[in-house]
Amino acid sequence: MPASPTDYDEVPPEPGALIESLRSVGYSLPTAVADILDNSITANADNIYIDFYWAGVQSHVVILDDGIGMTEEKLKNAMRPGSRNPLEVRSSNDMGRFGLGLKTASLSHCRNLCVASKPTRGQVSVRTWDLEVLADSHEWRLLRAPSSAATEGIKRLDGLPQGTAVVWSVLDRLIGNEQPGDAVAHKRFNDAIDDVRNHLALTFHRFLDEKSVRIQLNGHPIVPWNPFMKDGRVPSSASPEEFIEFERSGMTFQGFVLPHKDALSDEEFARNGGPRGWTAQQGFYVYRNKRLLVCGDWLGLGRPAPWTREEHCRLARIRLDISNDSDAAWHLDVKKSTARPPALVRNRLTDLADAIRMKARSVFVHRGKYGRRPVVQTETERPWISKVRENRRVYSVNRGHPAVLALLQAYPEGKADIEAVLRLLEETVPVEQIWLDTAEQSRDHAPPYGGVDLAIIRSDMRRILEFLINGGINRQTAIERLRTIEPFDRYRKLINEL
Repeated sequence: MPASPTDYDEVPPEPGALIESLRSVGYSLPTAVADILDNSITANADNIYIDFYWAGVQSHVVILDDGIGMTEEKLKNAMRPGSRNPLEVRSSNDMGRFGLGLKTASLSHCRNLCVASKPTRGQVSVRTWDLEVLADSHEWRLLRAPSSAATEGIKRLDGLPQGTAVVWSVLDRLIGNEQPGDAVAHKRFNDAIDDVRNHLALTFHRFLDEKSVRIQLNGHPIVPWNPFMKDGRVPSSASPEEFIEFERSGMTFQGFVLPHKDALSDEEFARNGGPRGWTAQQGFYVYRNKRLLVCGDWLGLGRPAPWTREEHCRLARIRLDISNDSDAAWHLDVKKSTARPPALVRNRLTDLADAIRMKARSVFVHRGKYGRRPVVQTETERPWISKVRENRRVYSVNRGHPAVLALLQAYPEGKADIEAVLRLLEETVPVEQIWLDTAEQSRDHAPPYGGVDLAIIRSDMRRILEFLINGGINRQTAIERLRTIEPFDRYRKLINEL
Protein backbone atom coordinates (compact mmCIF):
# COMPACT_ATOMS: atom_id res chain seq x y z
CA MET A 1 0.00 0.00 0.00
CA PRO A 2 1.48 3.39 -1.00
CA ALA A 3 2.68 5.56 1.86
CA SER A 4 0.59 8.61 2.66
CA PRO A 5 2.27 12.04 2.40
CA THR A 6 1.50 12.41 6.08
CA ASP A 7 3.77 9.45 6.86
CA TYR A 8 7.05 11.06 5.84
CA ASP A 9 8.95 14.30 5.26
CA GLU A 10 10.88 15.17 2.11
CA VAL A 11 14.29 16.57 3.06
CA PRO A 12 16.21 17.32 -0.15
CA PRO A 13 19.82 18.28 0.56
CA GLU A 14 20.81 21.94 0.56
CA PRO A 15 22.64 22.27 -2.80
CA GLY A 16 25.50 24.51 -1.76
CA ALA A 17 26.25 22.56 1.42
CA LEU A 18 26.17 19.16 -0.28
CA ILE A 19 28.38 20.21 -3.18
CA GLU A 20 30.92 21.82 -0.86
CA SER A 21 31.03 18.54 1.08
CA LEU A 22 31.48 16.48 -2.09
CA ARG A 23 34.44 18.69 -2.99
CA SER A 24 36.29 17.11 -0.07
CA VAL A 25 36.08 13.50 -1.30
CA GLY A 26 39.85 13.61 -1.73
CA TYR A 27 40.60 13.77 -5.45
CA SER A 28 44.10 14.86 -6.33
CA LEU A 29 44.38 16.78 -9.59
CA PRO A 30 45.82 13.75 -11.49
CA THR A 31 43.11 11.37 -10.22
CA ALA A 32 40.41 13.92 -11.04
CA VAL A 33 41.61 14.29 -14.64
CA ALA A 34 41.87 10.50 -14.96
CA ASP A 35 38.25 10.15 -13.82
CA ILE A 36 37.11 12.45 -16.63
CA LEU A 37 39.12 10.41 -19.13
CA ASP A 38 37.29 7.28 -17.97
CA ASN A 39 34.11 8.78 -19.43
CA SER A 40 35.88 9.54 -22.70
CA ILE A 41 37.15 5.98 -23.03
CA THR A 42 33.72 4.55 -22.16
CA ALA A 43 32.35 6.78 -24.95
CA ASN A 44 34.76 5.05 -27.41
CA ALA A 45 36.88 8.13 -28.00
CA ASP A 46 39.85 7.71 -30.33
CA ASN A 47 41.45 11.00 -29.30
CA ILE A 48 41.47 12.94 -26.04
CA TYR A 49 42.88 16.45 -25.84
CA ILE A 50 43.72 17.97 -22.43
CA ASP A 51 44.72 21.62 -22.26
CA PHE A 52 45.71 23.62 -19.20
CA TYR A 53 45.48 27.35 -19.91
CA TRP A 54 47.45 29.69 -17.64
CA ALA A 55 45.96 33.11 -17.04
CA GLY A 56 46.28 33.60 -13.31
CA VAL A 57 42.86 33.66 -11.68
CA GLN A 58 41.31 33.20 -15.15
CA SER A 59 43.15 29.93 -15.76
CA HIS A 60 41.05 26.99 -16.91
CA VAL A 61 41.23 23.38 -18.10
CA VAL A 62 39.61 21.88 -21.21
CA ILE A 63 39.25 18.11 -21.73
CA LEU A 64 37.93 17.37 -25.22
CA ASP A 65 37.23 13.98 -26.79
CA ASP A 66 35.79 12.64 -30.05
CA GLY A 67 33.63 9.96 -28.39
CA ILE A 68 29.96 9.28 -29.15
CA GLY A 69 28.71 12.38 -27.34
CA MET A 70 25.37 12.90 -25.60
CA THR A 71 21.96 14.21 -26.51
CA GLU A 72 20.62 17.09 -24.44
CA GLU A 73 18.56 14.77 -22.26
CA LYS A 74 21.52 12.42 -21.64
CA LEU A 75 23.76 15.37 -20.83
CA LYS A 76 21.25 16.71 -18.35
CA ASN A 77 21.11 13.32 -16.61
CA ALA A 78 24.92 12.98 -16.68
CA MET A 79 25.20 16.27 -14.79
CA ARG A 80 22.86 15.01 -12.06
CA PRO A 81 24.76 14.06 -8.86
CA GLY A 82 24.34 10.29 -8.44
CA SER A 83 23.20 9.76 -12.01
CA ARG A 84 23.80 6.00 -11.78
CA ASN A 85 23.00 3.44 -9.10
CA PRO A 86 26.24 1.56 -8.30
CA LEU A 87 24.19 -1.66 -8.01
CA GLU A 88 23.02 -1.46 -11.63
CA VAL A 89 24.35 -4.03 -14.09
CA ARG A 90 26.61 -2.22 -16.55
CA SER A 91 28.27 -3.10 -19.84
CA SER A 92 31.63 -4.81 -19.43
CA ASN A 93 33.54 -1.81 -20.79
CA ASP A 94 31.87 0.78 -18.53
CA MET A 95 34.57 2.57 -16.51
CA GLY A 96 32.18 4.23 -14.01
CA ARG A 97 30.23 3.03 -11.03
CA PHE A 98 28.66 5.65 -8.78
CA GLY A 99 27.45 8.27 -11.26
CA LEU A 100 29.47 10.84 -9.31
CA GLY A 101 32.84 10.92 -11.04
CA LEU A 102 32.24 13.72 -13.54
CA LYS A 103 30.81 16.03 -10.89
CA THR A 104 32.93 15.22 -7.83
CA ALA A 105 36.21 14.96 -9.75
CA SER A 106 35.62 18.25 -11.54
CA LEU A 107 34.21 20.27 -8.64
CA SER A 108 37.02 19.06 -6.38
CA HIS A 109 39.22 21.50 -8.30
CA CYS A 110 36.94 24.13 -9.80
CA ARG A 111 33.86 26.15 -8.88
CA ASN A 112 32.47 26.20 -12.39
CA LEU A 113 31.94 23.03 -14.42
CA CYS A 114 30.70 23.38 -17.98
CA VAL A 115 30.06 20.35 -20.19
CA ALA A 116 29.22 20.59 -23.90
CA SER A 117 28.38 17.50 -25.89
CA LYS A 118 27.54 16.68 -29.48
CA PRO A 119 26.07 13.32 -30.58
CA THR A 120 26.63 12.04 -34.11
CA ARG A 121 24.74 14.25 -36.59
CA GLY A 122 23.36 16.20 -33.64
CA GLN A 123 23.59 19.65 -32.12
CA VAL A 124 25.86 20.82 -29.34
CA SER A 125 24.13 20.86 -25.94
CA VAL A 126 25.54 22.70 -22.92
CA ARG A 127 25.01 22.47 -19.18
CA THR A 128 26.89 24.26 -16.38
CA TRP A 129 27.19 23.88 -12.63
CA ASP A 130 28.16 27.18 -10.98
CA LEU A 131 28.71 26.84 -7.25
CA GLU A 132 28.01 30.52 -6.62
CA VAL A 133 24.57 30.13 -8.22
CA LEU A 134 23.84 27.08 -6.06
CA ALA A 135 24.88 28.92 -2.91
CA ASP A 136 22.84 32.02 -3.69
CA SER A 137 19.68 30.30 -5.00
CA HIS A 138 19.55 27.35 -2.58
CA GLU A 139 18.17 25.38 -5.56
CA TRP A 140 19.65 22.80 -7.89
CA ARG A 141 19.89 25.20 -10.80
CA LEU A 142 21.73 23.53 -13.67
CA LEU A 143 22.50 26.36 -16.09
CA ARG A 144 21.89 26.00 -19.81
CA ALA A 145 24.40 28.69 -20.76
CA PRO A 146 28.12 28.00 -21.15
CA SER A 147 30.75 29.56 -18.93
CA SER A 148 32.94 32.25 -20.48
CA ALA A 149 35.92 29.89 -20.28
CA ALA A 150 34.12 27.25 -22.37
CA THR A 151 33.90 29.32 -25.56
CA GLU A 152 37.07 27.98 -27.15
CA GLY A 153 36.31 24.37 -26.16
CA ILE A 154 32.82 24.58 -27.70
CA LYS A 155 34.27 26.04 -30.87
CA ARG A 156 36.67 23.08 -31.14
CA LEU A 157 33.80 20.68 -30.47
CA ASP A 158 31.84 22.27 -33.34
CA GLY A 159 34.61 21.15 -35.67
CA LEU A 160 34.21 17.48 -34.72
CA PRO A 161 31.51 15.12 -36.00
CA GLN A 162 30.83 14.12 -32.37
CA GLY A 163 32.37 14.44 -28.93
CA THR A 164 32.31 16.06 -25.52
CA ALA A 165 34.14 18.99 -23.94
CA VAL A 166 34.57 19.32 -20.16
CA VAL A 167 35.71 22.75 -19.01
CA TRP A 168 36.90 23.62 -15.51
CA SER A 169 37.14 27.28 -14.52
CA VAL A 170 37.50 29.23 -11.27
CA LEU A 171 40.25 26.84 -10.20
CA ASP A 172 40.24 27.87 -6.56
CA ARG A 173 42.06 24.75 -5.32
CA LEU A 174 44.82 25.04 -7.91
CA ILE A 175 45.16 28.76 -8.57
CA GLY A 176 43.39 30.84 -5.95
CA ASN A 177 43.73 34.57 -6.63
CA GLU A 178 47.16 34.52 -8.27
CA GLN A 179 47.83 36.94 -11.12
CA PRO A 180 49.18 35.99 -14.58
CA GLY A 181 52.57 37.55 -13.82
CA ASP A 182 53.12 35.52 -10.64
CA ALA A 183 56.13 33.37 -11.61
CA VAL A 184 55.92 31.16 -8.51
CA ALA A 185 52.23 30.39 -9.11
CA HIS A 186 52.92 29.74 -12.81
CA LYS A 187 55.66 27.25 -11.92
CA ARG A 188 53.33 25.52 -9.45
CA PHE A 189 50.75 25.31 -12.24
CA ASN A 190 53.31 23.75 -14.62
CA ASP A 191 54.45 21.30 -11.93
CA ALA A 192 50.83 20.21 -11.53
CA ILE A 193 50.65 19.55 -15.28
CA ASP A 194 53.73 17.32 -15.01
CA ASP A 195 52.06 15.36 -12.19
CA VAL A 196 49.00 14.85 -14.41
CA ARG A 197 51.17 13.69 -17.30
CA ASN A 198 53.00 11.11 -15.17
CA HIS A 199 49.75 9.81 -13.68
CA LEU A 200 48.01 9.40 -17.03
CA ALA A 201 51.08 7.73 -18.57
CA LEU A 202 50.76 4.97 -15.96
CA THR A 203 46.98 4.83 -15.40
CA PHE A 204 46.15 4.41 -19.10
CA HIS A 205 49.39 2.82 -20.30
CA ARG A 206 47.66 -0.30 -21.66
CA PHE A 207 45.33 1.76 -23.85
CA LEU A 208 48.27 3.84 -25.05
CA ASP A 209 50.44 0.77 -25.66
CA GLU A 210 47.64 -0.78 -27.73
CA LYS A 211 47.04 2.55 -29.51
CA SER A 212 43.31 2.13 -28.87
CA VAL A 213 43.23 5.75 -27.73
CA ARG A 214 45.56 8.72 -28.14
CA ILE A 215 45.91 11.30 -25.36
CA GLN A 216 47.48 14.71 -25.80
CA LEU A 217 48.37 17.05 -22.96
CA ASN A 218 48.98 20.67 -23.99
CA GLY A 219 49.66 19.54 -27.53
CA HIS A 220 52.11 16.74 -26.66
CA PRO A 221 51.26 13.02 -26.79
CA ILE A 222 51.23 11.16 -23.48
CA VAL A 223 53.97 8.50 -23.64
CA PRO A 224 52.90 5.31 -21.82
CA TRP A 225 54.89 4.10 -18.81
CA ASN A 226 54.62 0.32 -18.51
CA PRO A 227 55.66 -0.81 -15.02
CA PHE A 228 56.45 -4.38 -16.05
CA MET A 229 59.38 -3.91 -18.48
CA LYS A 230 58.04 -6.65 -20.75
CA ASP A 231 59.63 -5.36 -23.94
CA GLY A 232 62.78 -3.63 -22.72
CA ARG A 233 66.34 -4.31 -23.81
CA VAL A 234 66.59 -6.51 -20.72
CA PRO A 235 63.02 -7.78 -20.23
CA SER A 236 61.52 -8.79 -16.92
CA SER A 237 60.88 -12.41 -16.00
CA ALA A 238 57.12 -13.09 -16.17
CA SER A 239 55.18 -15.89 -14.51
CA PRO A 240 52.41 -17.64 -16.46
CA GLU A 241 49.02 -15.97 -16.26
CA GLU A 242 46.78 -17.63 -13.70
CA PHE A 243 43.01 -17.28 -13.66
CA ILE A 244 41.36 -17.18 -10.23
CA GLU A 245 37.66 -17.95 -10.12
CA PHE A 246 35.57 -15.43 -8.23
CA GLU A 247 31.91 -14.51 -8.64
CA ARG A 248 30.91 -14.20 -12.30
CA SER A 249 34.10 -13.04 -13.99
CA GLY A 250 37.06 -13.94 -11.77
CA MET A 251 40.47 -12.29 -12.04
CA THR A 252 43.80 -12.88 -13.75
CA PHE A 253 47.15 -12.86 -11.93
CA GLN A 254 50.59 -12.46 -13.50
CA GLY A 255 53.81 -11.72 -11.65
CA PHE A 256 56.91 -9.97 -12.98
CA VAL A 257 60.44 -9.90 -11.57
CA LEU A 258 62.30 -6.95 -13.03
CA PRO A 259 66.01 -7.04 -13.92
CA HIS A 260 68.62 -6.18 -11.32
CA LYS A 261 70.06 -2.68 -11.47
CA ASP A 262 73.40 -4.12 -12.63
CA ALA A 263 71.76 -5.32 -15.87
CA LEU A 264 70.43 -1.85 -16.72
CA SER A 265 71.98 1.36 -17.94
CA ASP A 266 71.64 4.43 -15.71
CA GLU A 267 68.97 5.79 -18.07
CA GLU A 268 67.01 2.50 -18.02
CA PHE A 269 67.25 2.30 -14.23
CA ALA A 270 65.97 5.86 -13.78
CA ARG A 271 63.12 5.45 -16.31
CA ASN A 272 61.80 2.16 -14.97
CA GLY A 273 61.92 3.17 -11.32
CA GLY A 274 58.65 5.02 -11.89
CA PRO A 275 57.39 8.29 -10.41
CA ARG A 276 57.89 7.10 -6.80
CA GLY A 277 61.12 5.12 -7.11
CA TRP A 278 61.88 1.40 -7.22
CA THR A 279 61.07 0.49 -3.64
CA ALA A 280 57.75 2.36 -3.60
CA GLN A 281 56.61 0.89 -6.95
CA GLN A 282 56.74 -2.77 -5.82
CA GLY A 283 53.58 -4.78 -5.29
CA PHE A 284 50.22 -5.24 -6.99
CA TYR A 285 48.96 -3.21 -9.94
CA VAL A 286 45.21 -3.72 -9.99
CA TYR A 287 43.38 -3.05 -13.28
CA ARG A 288 39.73 -2.94 -14.14
CA ASN A 289 39.01 -3.03 -17.89
CA LYS A 290 42.73 -2.34 -18.47
CA ARG A 291 42.50 0.91 -16.48
CA LEU A 292 44.89 1.04 -13.51
CA LEU A 293 43.18 1.40 -10.13
CA VAL A 294 45.90 0.64 -7.59
CA CYS A 295 49.58 1.28 -8.25
CA GLY A 296 52.26 -0.62 -6.36
CA ASP A 297 50.65 -1.85 -3.14
CA TRP A 298 50.65 -5.16 -1.28
CA LEU A 299 46.90 -4.76 -0.59
CA GLY A 300 47.22 -5.70 3.07
CA LEU A 301 48.28 -9.24 2.10
CA GLY A 302 51.03 -11.24 3.73
CA ARG A 303 51.56 -13.74 6.50
CA PRO A 304 52.00 -13.80 9.41
CA ALA A 305 51.85 -9.98 9.19
CA PRO A 306 50.93 -7.77 6.22
CA TRP A 307 53.84 -7.15 3.88
CA THR A 308 55.45 -3.74 3.74
CA ARG A 309 57.55 -2.20 0.99
CA GLU A 310 60.97 -3.74 1.47
CA GLU A 311 64.17 -3.06 -0.40
CA HIS A 312 64.84 -6.71 -1.21
CA CYS A 313 61.40 -7.04 -2.89
CA ARG A 314 61.62 -3.89 -4.98
CA LEU A 315 61.91 -5.91 -8.22
CA ALA A 316 58.51 -7.60 -7.68
CA ARG A 317 55.53 -6.18 -9.57
CA ILE A 318 52.24 -8.01 -10.07
CA ARG A 319 49.47 -7.37 -12.59
CA LEU A 320 45.98 -8.24 -11.42
CA ASP A 321 43.00 -7.81 -13.76
CA ILE A 322 39.51 -7.64 -12.26
CA SER A 323 36.17 -6.92 -13.93
CA ASN A 324 33.64 -4.20 -13.18
CA ASP A 325 31.06 -6.66 -11.86
CA SER A 326 33.15 -7.17 -8.71
CA ASP A 327 33.51 -3.52 -7.69
CA ALA A 328 31.54 -3.98 -4.48
CA ALA A 329 33.50 -7.08 -3.48
CA TRP A 330 36.74 -5.15 -3.95
CA HIS A 331 35.41 -2.16 -1.95
CA LEU A 332 36.25 0.16 -4.80
CA ASP A 333 35.95 3.80 -3.74
CA VAL A 334 34.51 6.75 -5.67
CA LYS A 335 37.95 7.94 -6.79
CA LYS A 336 38.85 4.45 -8.09
CA SER A 337 42.17 4.72 -6.29
CA THR A 338 41.83 2.16 -3.47
CA ALA A 339 40.69 -1.46 -3.45
CA ARG A 340 40.79 -4.35 -0.96
CA PRO A 341 40.85 -8.01 -2.00
CA PRO A 342 37.76 -10.08 -1.17
CA ALA A 343 38.25 -12.50 1.71
CA LEU A 344 37.63 -15.54 -0.52
CA VAL A 345 40.72 -14.90 -2.67
CA ARG A 346 43.15 -13.42 -0.13
CA ASN A 347 44.90 -16.73 0.62
CA ARG A 348 45.36 -17.59 -3.04
CA LEU A 349 46.65 -14.14 -3.88
CA THR A 350 49.03 -14.31 -0.92
CA ASP A 351 50.45 -17.66 -2.07
CA LEU A 352 50.99 -16.47 -5.63
CA ALA A 353 52.46 -13.14 -4.58
CA ASP A 354 54.77 -14.79 -2.06
CA ALA A 355 56.34 -16.86 -4.84
CA ILE A 356 57.00 -13.70 -6.88
CA ARG A 357 58.49 -11.96 -3.85
CA MET A 358 60.87 -14.88 -3.25
CA LYS A 359 62.04 -14.80 -6.88
CA ALA A 360 62.51 -11.04 -6.70
CA ARG A 361 64.51 -11.38 -3.51
CA SER A 362 66.77 -13.98 -5.16
CA VAL A 363 67.48 -11.68 -8.12
CA PHE A 364 68.07 -8.70 -5.82
CA VAL A 365 70.42 -10.58 -3.45
CA HIS A 366 72.32 -12.41 -6.18
CA ARG A 367 72.62 -9.32 -8.38
CA GLY A 368 70.42 -10.84 -11.10
CA LYS A 369 72.73 -13.70 -11.99
CA TYR A 370 70.10 -16.47 -11.86
CA GLY A 371 67.81 -16.91 -14.80
CA ARG A 372 69.67 -14.56 -17.16
CA ARG A 373 71.71 -17.06 -19.16
CA PRO A 374 69.81 -18.80 -21.94
CA VAL A 375 71.66 -22.10 -21.63
CA VAL A 376 72.82 -24.20 -18.66
CA GLN A 377 73.22 -22.30 -15.39
CA THR A 378 76.56 -22.40 -13.59
CA GLU A 379 76.51 -21.51 -9.92
CA THR A 380 78.38 -18.27 -9.29
CA GLU A 381 81.20 -18.53 -6.74
CA ARG A 382 80.65 -15.72 -4.25
CA PRO A 383 83.02 -14.38 -1.58
CA TRP A 384 80.19 -14.17 1.00
CA ILE A 385 77.64 -16.80 1.98
CA SER A 386 74.50 -16.49 4.11
CA LYS A 387 73.69 -19.11 6.74
CA VAL A 388 71.79 -19.62 9.99
CA ARG A 389 73.56 -20.03 13.34
CA GLU A 390 71.49 -20.65 16.47
CA ASN A 391 68.34 -19.51 14.65
CA ARG A 392 69.95 -16.23 13.59
CA ARG A 393 71.14 -15.09 10.17
CA VAL A 394 74.91 -14.62 9.84
CA TYR A 395 77.24 -13.90 6.92
CA SER A 396 80.51 -15.74 6.42
CA VAL A 397 83.47 -15.44 4.09
CA ASN A 398 83.34 -18.34 1.61
CA ARG A 399 86.41 -20.41 2.43
CA GLY A 400 86.01 -22.20 -0.90
CA HIS A 401 86.29 -19.03 -2.96
CA PRO A 402 89.45 -19.21 -5.14
CA ALA A 403 90.81 -15.93 -3.77
CA VAL A 404 90.40 -17.08 -0.16
CA LEU A 405 91.86 -20.51 -0.92
CA ALA A 406 94.83 -18.87 -2.62
CA LEU A 407 95.50 -16.74 0.46
CA LEU A 408 95.23 -19.62 2.91
CA GLN A 409 97.41 -21.93 0.84
CA ALA A 410 100.00 -19.27 0.06
CA TYR A 411 100.67 -18.65 3.76
CA PRO A 412 100.14 -21.97 5.55
CA GLU A 413 102.16 -20.82 8.54
CA GLY A 414 99.85 -17.80 8.97
CA LYS A 415 96.57 -19.67 8.48
CA ALA A 416 95.48 -19.21 12.11
CA ASP A 417 96.12 -15.46 11.91
CA ILE A 418 94.22 -15.19 8.62
CA GLU A 419 91.30 -17.17 10.05
CA ALA A 420 91.19 -14.83 13.06
CA VAL A 421 90.98 -11.78 10.78
CA LEU A 422 88.27 -13.43 8.67
CA ARG A 423 86.23 -14.20 11.79
CA LEU A 424 86.59 -10.60 12.95
CA LEU A 425 85.21 -9.40 9.61
CA GLU A 426 82.36 -11.93 9.72
CA GLU A 427 81.30 -11.03 13.25
CA THR A 428 81.23 -7.31 12.50
CA VAL A 429 79.35 -7.19 9.21
CA PRO A 430 77.42 -3.86 9.49
CA VAL A 431 74.09 -5.35 8.37
CA GLU A 432 71.90 -2.60 9.83
CA GLN A 433 74.02 0.15 8.29
CA ILE A 434 74.05 -1.59 4.90
CA TRP A 435 70.24 -1.90 4.88
CA LEU A 436 69.83 1.71 5.98
CA ASP A 437 72.21 3.01 3.32
CA THR A 438 70.58 0.83 0.66
CA ALA A 439 67.08 2.00 1.55
CA GLU A 440 67.97 5.67 1.71
CA GLN A 441 70.55 5.87 -1.09
CA SER A 442 69.88 2.88 -3.31
CA ARG A 443 71.12 4.66 -6.42
CA ASP A 444 74.47 5.42 -4.78
CA HIS A 445 75.39 1.78 -4.14
CA ALA A 446 78.58 1.08 -6.07
CA PRO A 447 78.97 -2.19 -7.99
CA PRO A 448 81.97 -4.43 -7.19
CA TYR A 449 85.19 -2.73 -8.33
CA GLY A 450 83.15 0.33 -9.28
CA GLY A 451 85.53 3.26 -9.72
CA VAL A 452 88.61 1.02 -9.34
CA ASP A 453 91.36 1.34 -11.95
CA LEU A 454 91.16 -1.37 -14.61
CA ALA A 455 94.83 -2.22 -14.08
CA ILE A 456 94.04 -3.29 -10.52
CA ILE A 457 91.13 -5.46 -11.67
CA ARG A 458 93.33 -7.10 -14.33
CA SER A 459 96.05 -7.74 -11.75
CA ASP A 460 93.60 -9.38 -9.33
CA MET A 461 92.19 -11.52 -12.14
CA ARG A 462 95.65 -12.71 -13.14
CA ARG A 463 96.50 -13.67 -9.55
CA ILE A 464 93.38 -15.84 -9.27
CA LEU A 465 93.98 -17.29 -12.75
CA GLU A 466 97.56 -18.25 -11.80
CA PHE A 467 96.30 -19.89 -8.60
CA LEU A 468 93.76 -21.96 -10.55
CA ILE A 469 96.40 -23.06 -13.07
CA ASN A 470 98.89 -23.91 -10.30
CA GLY A 471 96.14 -26.02 -8.77
CA GLY A 472 96.23 -28.32 -11.81
CA ILE A 473 93.54 -26.78 -14.08
CA ASN A 474 94.45 -26.10 -17.71
CA ARG A 475 94.44 -22.45 -18.76
CA GLN A 476 91.21 -22.53 -20.85
CA THR A 477 89.24 -24.27 -18.07
CA ALA A 478 90.65 -21.80 -15.54
CA ILE A 479 89.49 -18.86 -17.69
CA GLU A 480 86.01 -20.37 -17.99
CA ARG A 481 85.88 -20.83 -14.23
CA LEU A 482 86.91 -17.21 -13.79
CA ARG A 483 83.69 -16.25 -15.57
CA THR A 484 81.72 -17.78 -12.66
CA ILE A 485 83.66 -16.12 -9.84
CA GLU A 486 82.13 -13.03 -8.31
CA PRO A 487 82.95 -10.22 -8.87
CA PHE A 488 85.06 -11.03 -11.93
CA ASP A 489 82.02 -12.44 -13.75
CA ARG A 490 80.94 -8.82 -14.25
CA TYR A 491 84.03 -8.04 -16.34
CA ARG A 492 83.79 -10.49 -19.22
CA LYS A 493 85.61 -8.20 -21.61
CA LEU A 494 88.67 -8.18 -19.35
CA ILE A 495 88.50 -11.96 -18.99
CA ASN A 496 88.51 -12.28 -22.81
CA GLU A 497 91.77 -10.29 -22.87
CA LEU A 498 93.60 -12.73 -20.58
